[in-house]
Amino acid sequence: MPLVCAWAGVCCYTTWVQHDPFFWDTVQLASKHAHFFAERGLVWGALPIEIDSGHPPLLGYGLAWAWHIFGRTLPVGHWGMAPFLMAACWSLWHIGGRISGNNLSWLLILLVFADPVALGQSAMVSPDIVVFAGFLLALEGLWGNRIWAVALGGVLLCCFSMRGMMAAAALCAWQWAGTVFALRGFYWKRALWLLPGIVLALIFLVWHHLAVGWTGFHADSPWAPAFAKSDGVGVARNLLVVGWRFLDFGRIFEWMILVWAAWGWAKAKQSTSANAPNFSAWTEAIDWPQLLLLMACLSIFLLPTALLHQNLSAHRYFWPLFVGLHLLTYKVLSDLQRTKFQVLTWGTALALGLFSGNWWIYPTGISMDWDCTLAHRPYHVLRAEAMLWLDANGIDYANVGSAFPNLNTGEHLLLNGDLRHFSEKNFSQNHYIMVSNVFNDFSEDEFKALKKEWNLLKSWREGTVWIEFYRK
Repeated sequence: MPLVCAWAGVCCYTTWVQHDPFFWDTVQLASKHAHFFAERGLVWGALPIEIDSGHPPLLGYGLAWAWHIFGRTLPVGHWGMAPFLMAACWSLWHIGGRISGNNLSWLLILLVFADPVALGQSAMVSPDIVVFAGFLLALEGLWGNRIWAVALGGVLLCCFSMRGMMAAAALCAWQWAGTVFALRGFYWKRALWLLPGIVLALIFLVWHHLAVGWTGFHADSPWAPAFAKSDGVGVARNLLVVGWRFLDFGRIFEWMILVWAAWGWAKAKQSTSANAPNFSAWTEAIDWPQLLLLMACLSIFLLPTALLHQNLSAHRYFWPLFVGLHLLTYKVLSDLQRTKFQVLTWGTALALGLFSGNWWIYPTGISMDWDCTLAHRPYHVLRAEAMLWLDANGIDYANVGSAFPNLNTGEHLLLNGDLRHFSEKNFSQNHYIMVSNVFNDFSEDEFKALKKEWNLLKSWREGTVWIEFYRK
C-alpha cells in the first residue's frame, strides 16, 4: 500500500507540473533535441553543433516520437517522465526494506524525494530523471540479484547521459572492490550484468566521434568554457563549491545526523548506554561497509571532473552521491535503538528539513542552480505575465536584452509556435533589459548599473522570484 501511495503521489505531482514550460538545460536536452528529430521526420542523425553537448540525445529522440504519437504538448513530456519516477519509487521501496528489515521503506522514499534536487528535476522533462531511475534500478538489482533490473538500469544510465556512464562505471568498480575486499554481499560477476548498457554507450561514443569528430566536448563547443582546466586555486575553489553542494538545500541536516551518529558510535564503544546508537550488529542485507564503499566509488568517478574543470559542479551532477547520502542517513535512522515512533519522528523532521531547502535562495549576483529546487516554479507564471505586458505595449522582443534561460523562442519553451526571442544582453545596444534573479548571467555590477542608469518600467514578483523590466 505505501508503494501504491508513492505512485499516486507521482501522478499527483505530474498533474501539478504538467503544463510547466521547458526550463534551464532541458530546453536544449529535451525540447531542442526533440524539435530537431521531429523536423527530420524522426530520422536519427548527428545534432547541430549549437545544441550538441556530447550526451546521447535519446531523450529528445524519444520525446519527438511521443509528440508524433500523442501530440506536441507540454503534458506529453511531463507524463513521459512519470514511469521513471515510479521505477525510482519501486527501487527505493525494496532498497529500504533491505536496509531496515522492517516497514520503514516509505521513509526512504520520502527522504530521497524531499531533496530539492529530486523535486526540482521531477518538475521538468529531464534526462537526469532517467539517470536517477536507472541508478536506483541497477542498485536494487545488484543487491537483490535481479539481472533484469541491473541490465535495464545500466541501459538507462548509459544511454541518456555521460554522467550516467560514469555512474555505471562506479557501480562496476563497487562490485569488484567489494569482492576484492571480501565484503559480504558482493560478487564481481554481477558487474557483468551492466554490460548491455556499457556496450550501447561505447557504440554511441564511437558513432558520435565518427559523425562529428569529437567526444565529450571540443574547443568550438558552446560549453567549452565549462571544461577549461582549473589551476591550483581553481581546484581549491571547486573543492569548496562541491562541499557546499553537499550541505546545500537542507542536506546539512543529514550531515548533522551522521556526525551525531558517529559520535554516538564512538561513545557506545566505551559505554553500554541504551541511549547510544547501535551499529555493531550488521545483520541486515545491506550493511555499513557496502554503503561506505558505494560512496567511495561514486566519489572516485563523479568528483574529479568537478574539481579539475572550471564549471562542472551543478547540483544535479552529484545526484547519485546525494542518493548515497540519503541511504546512509536512512541506515542511521533505522539502526537507532529507539522506538519506531521516535525513528519516524526523526525521519519526518529530516524530510521537512530537506524540503525547506526549496526556500534557500542565494543573494542576488551569486549563481544558483534553479533547476534543482522548486523555487523556480513561480518564474513560469511571472514570465507569462511579462510576455502579455510586452505584447500589450507593443514592445519588439528583438529590442529587449536578456539572458539564459530567457533567450529561447516561445516554441522551444512552450510549444506555442511563437518564434520570437529576446536578444542577448548588451547594455550599450539594447533599448530594454529584462532581468530576473533566476538569471545567473547578470553580474553584481550589472545589477547595480541597472538600478543607477536605467529606468524601471515594470516588475513582477511571486514568492522568492522576481522579474524586472528596464528602459535605457
